[in-house]
Amino acid sequence: MNEFKELNIGDEAPDFAMPSVDRKEFRLYDELKKGPILLNFYVGDFGINCTTYMMRMIELAPSFEKTGVRIFTINPDGLESHKVFRERLNSPYDHIHDIGQEVSKAYGAIIEDSPIVKGFTNREFFLIGTDRKIRYIWRAPVPKVLPNMDEIVSDIGNII
Repeated sequence: MNEFKELNIGDEAPDFAMPSVDRKEFRLYDELKKGPILLNFYVGDFGINCTTYMMRMIELAPSFEKTGVRIFTINPDGLESHKVFRERLNSPYDHIHDIGQEVSKAYGAIIEDSPIVKGFTNREFFLIGTDRKIRYIWRAPVPKVLPNMDEIVSDIGNII
């Protein structure tokens, strides 16, 4: 049984304030005033799977830009780790430090059914509209399942 609240399409996205690589404080509701946001929760910096799909996200940056959606990545790794990971990949996306996994927990983005990575932040995407409502969700059923980034871009393009 999931001990964290599972958010659904149509729910109001929980607000949060956390430091990011580009901002002393990233505050979700303030950023939503500038347009819709895709939050990309992921397990960790430098992992082979996370690196693989992050590289695909970077390749698709122009396609995401056409939708008008801004992407922010988030996990509990520290800002220094995020900076190095972002620089190594030449990522255009801001990386948010989820201190104490507070945001992952608020979004229910926690792995619970794995003996190896139980308690880690899961691989999940939440598209949040300017009205603060969740418009799209993709969740990895198990940590090693990678998203089809082309499908996510297409889905988002059809929603926005």
